[in-house]
Amino acid sequence: MYPRLRFTLITITLTAITHAAVHAQDNIEINSKDIPILVYKTAQKYAPDVPFMRYAYEDEGIHRIYELSGTDAEGKQIEVDVMADGTLQEIEIETSWDDVPVYIQIELNLKAPEMKPDFIERSIRPDGSTVYEFEQTINGQLIEVEIINKGNDIKMLSKSGI
Repeated sequence: MYPRLRFTLITITLTAITHAAVHAQDNIEINSKDIPILVYKTAQKYAPDVPFMRYAYEDEGIHRIYELSGTDAEGKQIEVDVMADGTLQEIEIETSWDDVPVYIQIELNLKAPEMKPDFIERSIRPDGSTVYEFEQTINGQLIEVEIINKGNDIKMLSKSGI
């Protein structure tokens, strides 16, 4: 029924972090007028019907990545991340458990059986891979698990706070 899947554990990082600390350091809000035109055109190309309401950037090494966020017609949060030269980095879409493929649900249950996510995000990358990011907050501690689906290869990218 499904293609043969190979399951591989890539990295496990055991770090207790809070949700606010993770997001506060990498999101510097800016005005829409500060978004380069190439960045804006790329974001519109990949999310044409999303009215962007929030604009931010983060610097990763020598690269600046712009984040344009909005809500689609179904009420899901969407963020389009674009490099300063207009190259798409990823599209992040708020996702429900029911929209997560069964084989990804199984992988999560195998690798992190204690995880009961209260937030799920699907990240579509230019290379064709999809990363599912699962988050759960327990007693103020953020637990995160990322699983990548690239063709018929499923891998856990990271696991923190567990």
